[in-house]
Order: sequence, then C-alpha cells, then structure tokens
Amino acid sequence: MSCIEELFYGNINPNEKRFAQDSEYARALRRFCDNEKKLSEQLSGDNMKLFNDLINAHDEVTAYTSVENFKIGIILGVQLMTDCFKYDADMIFKDS
Repeated sequence: MSCIEELFYGNINPNEKRFAQDSEYARALRRFCDNEKKLSEQLSGDNMKLFNDLINAHDEVTAYTSVENFKIGIILGVQLMTDCFKYDADMIFKDS
C-alpha cells in the first residue's frame, strides 16, 4: 500500500505523538498535568473559570500552530523533492 493509501485508510495519523516515558517531553507533560491539577484544586468561582479559559485558549493556539507547522512541513518536503528532480549530475560531477 502506498503512503497516500495508508494516510487515506487512517493507518497514518500525523497528530499521533509517541514518546518515551523517561523523555524530556514526558517530564514536561507530567509537570504540566501536576500543576494543572494543583491549581484546579485551589481555585474556585471566577478564578477557576479564568484558569479554564486560559487552558482552553492555549489548547486552541496549540492546535492552530500544529496545523500550520504540519502544512509547512509538507510544503518543505515537496520543495525538497522538487529540487531532487532538478538535479543535474553532469553539472555537479563535471570534470574541470
């Protein structure tokens, strides 16, 4: 099956993030979750609403950024592939 078919059938999920439990990413994620839980336990009323709005807004910004970064990555990959097709071995390996 081609890469395009794999993507179509859902076998490739560009948003899926796998990581080692002892990685820097995992430690940062745990720290984020721990701090979010502590703040949620300490806040109430308007402060809790404000905190939830902040978290939700951050999630939206992250989602928009992720989509744009994905698109930029695809565009750069296609540009690299296009440059490969322009490759002229005669010009590069030409004897002087």
